[in-house]
Amino acid sequence: MSKREQQKQQRRQKIIQMAKDLFLEQGVQNIQMQDVATAADVGIATLFRYFPKKEYLVIAATNAITDEMATDVGRIVEKTISAYEKIEQILDYYIDGSKDPQLRLAKFFESYHLYEKIAAESPEQYAEYLVARSKLSQILLTLAEQGKQDGSLRPDVDLNVFIMTMVQNFSIFTFKSSLATHDATLSSLLSADKQLAMMKDVFLRYIRSQQ
Repeated sequence: MSKREQQKQQRRQKIIQMAKDLFLEQGVQNIQMQDVATAADVGIATLFRYFPKKEYLVIAATNAITDEMATDVGRIVEKTISAYEKIEQILDYYIDGSKDPQLRLAKFFESYHLYEKIAAESPEQYAEYLVARSKLSQILLTLAEQGKQDGSLRPDVDLNVFIMTMVQNFSIFTFKSSLATHDATLSSLLSADKQLAMMKDVFLRYIRSQQ
């Protein structure tokens, strides 16, 4: 890669990082393209050359967050503990991520769904969209294989399907539950903490090897 291409990539990454920070801190709807250009120290015309639509920038920020989360999960999977313990720590990782008092990540992902369908309009954005999700998928498939080898996970279930389903649904639920509101008479029963603790327990009881 030429020096010019490296500079372009660095500038693009800086734009994405600044946009991600602004979206998380102030909300996607409250940020304009000029806000991102100012934070990234680039002209508005330069910003539009990299991201012709705000929607593309939201998708790029989401991909960056997903990539960071995959890296975090990967560190857990690399630990020298059983696959069962790794699953428990991964679930705790998502639970911890939902405890932000400002609910920044939860609100961001809620807003993202308004832009998700637009990802396919841009080949570059969609390719990154697939790569970010593939990275996490491959890490989880590695965990399934480890569970087969160390015997800490049930051998009579399809671990690939279970782990992928479990993490995908648990991660979605952690953020959605933190934003949900309930009737005052039910709020203590349906608190996010209680629901997540119960879901975690159900998943772990189901997958743990009885050997």
